[in-house]
Amino acid sequence: MAMTFGLALDFATPVRTLDQQLDRYMELIHLGEQHGFDSVTAGEGYATRPDWGHVSSPLLVLAALAPRTTLRLGTSVTLLPSWNPLKLAYDAAALDQITGGRLILGVGLSGPGLQRRFGVDPAHMAEFVDDSLAMLRALWSGAEGYHGSYLSTEQSIGMRPVRHGGPTVWVGGSLRRSVRRAARWGDGWCASTNYSFSTIAQQSARYREALTEQGKDPSTAVVAINRLAVVAESEGAAREAAGVYAGRVLQRYARNGALGDDPAVRAGEPEELFERFDRDWCIVGTTDEAAARIQRYADAGVTQIQFRVSPDDISVEDAARTIHLLGTEVLPRFQ
Repeated sequence: MAMTFGLALDFATPVRTLDQQLDRYMELIHLGEQHGFDSVTAGEGYATRPDWGHVSSPLLVLAALAPRTTLRLGTSVTLLPSWNPLKLAYDAAALDQITGGRLILGVGLSGPGLQRRFGVDPAHMAEFVDDSLAMLRALWSGAEGYHGSYLSTEQSIGMRPVRHGGPTVWVGGSLRRSVRRAARWGDGWCASTNYSFSTIAQQSARYREALTEQGKDPSTAVVAINRLAVVAESEGAAREAAGVYAGRVLQRYARNGALGDDPAVRAGEPEELFERFDRDWCIVGTTDEAAARIQRYADAGVTQIQFRVSPDDISVEDAARTIHLLGTEVLPRFQ
């Protein structure tokens, strides 16, 4: 399967309102349209204080973008524990209609803290996610309710998605059960920013095995990943910007334990963490270096890369430079 490419934008910021951020990003989105990118995604997150990154309502952000772009619109990812699946079935169906069938619903589990925050028992997280996905598929297909081992409803939804069976669904997770879940209920498997190359390669292979077990063609597998990306005319310029802005994103992941339990990592400074995790977490450098890293992912079975080009409020000029260089000098090599 040919590689496809999208933009993963950081919409939350303490220095602008969302309407200002949306206006600011239209330059980047229009550049993406011009250069052959196929989608733009927004992440879901619940910071307890103003922060950069993901927003608590990505579906609302995508609804605001729908009339302003022709790109596919996706969540990367929707955190299932924060949703009643019946409500998500309604809202995703509505957004799929608003976007004319362009919605990609990426879904993930989040950590135990968020699960408890929204009333989901971490001990039953696997059952909750399995039943949530099965319920979504059933309701989108017109079922009069759903009865699972953990979740049930007698309700149906009146509003149906454009595509029978529901919008495109990408399922995240780093365990073998995650890829089996993706093969059964999803249209692809997806990886977040903090998944290492080795995890992505392993899950990519597992996902194709799971598709085969489900009687589905593994050659049609969609493996979508999210990578911090800074590309410039020189390696030095790219690394200087990435050390600050991508480094701050990595620092937030490290502080939350998403990069492992090593105390040195948890206490690391942005530039130090960037140097440590650059190769396996980022696409940074000149166009030739970016192409080499993309090829490494392609060889590992990745079919879609969402480039996170606006980390930690990097300048629009730097983000636009990354999109322009990727679009003119890198993406054509993979088409």
